[in-house]
Amino acid sequence: MKEEFNQKAYINKYKKEHYSTFKVELPKETKKELDEILKIQNLTKAQFLKNAINDLKNKIKKGRD
Repeated sequence: MKEEFNQKAYINKYKKEHYSTFKVELPKETKKELDEILKIQNLTKAQFLKNAINDLKNKIKKGRD
């Protein structure tokens, strides 16, 4: 008998294999301010972090030049 495809289980397995959680504790006011800025800029938290990583990489690269 052929086993039925379980999409939810597949997605959970994929995320577990390919993604990690980044958790940070911030003061409530800082979190509120960040959320407001992200909303104004239409950015997700993930995209904000990716942008910050790219900015740091660029600073490092410029420092080597």
